[in-house]
Amino acid sequence: MAFEPGDIVQLKSGSPALAVVSVTGEDVSVLWYAEEVSEFRTHILPAVALEKLEVADFDDDEEEDEEDEDED
Repeated sequence: MAFEPGDIVQLKSGSPALAVVSVTGEDVSVLWYAEEVSEFRTHILPAVALEKLEVADFDDDEEEDEEDEDED
């Protein structure tokens, strides 16, 4: 699958949502906000390890997290 800057992706094995910054060959540079240390992080990952998230998928996860917090 081809990725483009601005795509939202995650590791196929599961991870926070990652924003694609750039793509060079099979390497994908991603950016995310690490809440536990209150800073942005970047890393280069192989494209084969990533899957694209649809914005609706990401929104659903956020809503589920909010519902879980409301129940506590």
